[in-house]
Amino acid sequence: MELTLFLDHQCNLRCTYCYNGDKFTRRMDRETVRKSIDLALAGRPRHLDVSFFGGEPLIHVDLLRQAIEMTEKAISELPQPHPSVRFIVNTNATLIDDEVVAMLAAPRASTVFVSLDGDREIHDRFRVNVGGRGSFDDVIKGIDRLREGGIAYQIVAVVNMQTAAMLGRTLRACADLGSVKLTLAPNFRDEWDEASIEQLREGLHDAGDAWMEMFRAGRMFPIEPLHAKILTHLKGGIPCPSRCLLGGNEFCVTPTGRIYPCAQMVGEDRGGDLVIGHIDTGMNRDALAAMQKAKDRVEDTCAPCAIRDRCQSHCGCRHVALTGKLGEITATLCEVESAFIDEADRVAETLYSEQCPAFIEYYYKRNWVPAAGGVLTQLRRSRDVPA
Repeated sequence: MELTLFLDHQCNLRCTYCYNGDKFTRRMDRETVRKSIDLALAGRPRHLDVSFFGGEPLIHVDLLRQAIEMTEKAISELPQPHPSVRFIVNTNATLIDDEVVAMLAAPRASTVFVSLDGDREIHDRFRVNVGGRGSFDDVIKGIDRLREGGIAYQIVAVVNMQTAAMLGRTLRACADLGSVKLTLAPNFRDEWDEASIEQLREGLHDAGDAWMEMFRAGRMFPIEPLHAKILTHLKGGIPCPSRCLLGGNEFCVTPTGRIYPCAQMVGEDRGGDLVIGHIDTGMNRDALAAMQKAKDRVEDTCAPCAIRDRCQSHCGCRHVALTGKLGEITATLCEVESAFIDEADRVAETLYSEQCPAFIEYYYKRNWVPAAGGVLTQLRRSRDVPA
């Protein structure tokens, strides 16, 4: 189970492509935090991830600390066996200081997702502060503090049309910063066209070459979604985490108390068709079922596709980003997914043919099982087989 607390809409940066809309202050209160935790624990999950989102959640370190302590207290008061818990912070890393590091350090289990789009030139092109100054140096300082504090962190690099051709640079800039994983996250709200898709393929080819260099040097460093695309070939579908279930295994609570399926659907929290409940009344199962039905329309659209089992067309937040509606996608998603799958296959086929020791060890000599609290996904094809 994952509970995301959307602490505030305010942020200290003004990234030009931010999908959360206007930056304004609407801070979550303690009672909303408490009710959210109670709702997440009501089903007695074996594991709970509590994720902090915004805006920039580290604007409110005091509230984040209170939420952590409230979660730990609520879990301690449950009958045994207690669920395990991990705390996740989604941040631009510019506000990470000694207090934040101490709060997230062991023995607490925590992971920090850091937004860093590449080297200084690439990152500062889009991720600027309120005065228009690039944030690269501040992000690197935050990453250094996490590394020194022994806190696990992953880097998320947003890929825009303008930076698609530079993915090799992005990978090389991020690979040596000590993160446990790098995710290349396409901006599906951008105006992708044929030329930019071709640039994406060129950039992925360079990134793939850089990734192969790492494997050949004995380094096993997962690059998403290339890593997942390789696993889809080995497993016959997306292995973990499970597919987008719209409130099935995760939900997001905003300062108003509204519940959304995930943080990417909150925007300015104006309510509407993407709301699946309220902390005072719980989940709206009818709304949730209607959203799931709408989202699953994409299954009919994608049924004839040869790469259907390896594509993330099931992801509801991608539908919303592309078209504003669940169950509807555009050719942009198909082209982007195909580009990543093609490059993952090129890397895998090359390294397998070489019998690269690190690659073989990583993908063929270990058991890929769900993370704590996760499950292996139900593949599309398993639902296609008549009962």
